[in-house]
Parts: sequence; structure tokens; C-alpha cells
Amino acid sequence: MINYKRLIISTITGALLGIICIIGVGSRLFAGDYLGNIVYLLGIWMSRLVLGVTIGFVGEFVIVPGISWKKWINVSIRGIFFGLLFSTTVLLIDPYFNFMTFGAGITYGLIIDLVATFLTGEKAAKLFTRKKTEKEEKKD
Repeated sequence: MINYKRLIISTITGALLGIICIIGVGSRLFAGDYLGNIVYLLGIWMSRLVLGVTIGFVGEFVIVPGISWKKWINVSIRGIFFGLLFSTTVLLIDPYFNFMTFGAGITYGLIIDLVATFLTGEKAAKLFTRKKTEKEEKKD
């Protein structure tokens, strides 16, 4: 079953991290010449977006079975794995052989999975619901 909330959160997170990646790559490799390298930078952004979409779909993919704290180990390993998978692909076709982008992709995979898992978890739902309930009680 697809968790659409997770899919939306991870896709948005991937898109935002892709923008950060464009800024970093563009300023580091091209000295701010974004328009002259728009296709390359768009490809980098798309790889982060697709990383977010993929991580959104694999929320039920369990690497380390167990409960409690093992959930976060599973999330971390899964995020690093997919970040490594996408970053290796980008690195192998990258004419600049950019290791900073490679490392950022691994980190972004971890961040995307952690954010998506936290924001779709029970604790986040209770946290956001509690704040909303407290605001409603103050109005009365």
C-alpha cells in the first residue's frame, strides 16, 4: 500500500535538497554560470527529485527487522543505500567526476528518508495534533 503522505513529503524534500545541490554545484564548478550549464544542473536536480520519489515508495522496505530503535537504523541504512545508488549513477555519467556531489547524494538520501519517516510517524502526528488542540483550547 502506498503511503501518499510519505511520498509527497519525500518528493518535496528531494526537490528542496536538489535546489541546494544546484546552488552548490553551480557555484563550485561553474563559478555561478547557471544558465550556461542549465542542462547539467537540471539533471542534478532531477536525480535528487527522483531519489525523493523512490524513497517515498520504499517506506515499507525493511532491511533490519525488529522494533523500537531498530526502526531508525533501518531508515538510515535504507536512505544511505538509495542515496549511494543514485549518487553512483550520477558520478559514473558525470563528465566532471564530482565527488562532492556524490557525497551530497548519499547524505541527501539519508536526510530524505529520516524526514519522511519522522513526519509520517505516530510521534509527529501526536506533536502536530497536540499543538492544534492546544490552540483551540486557548481560543475557548
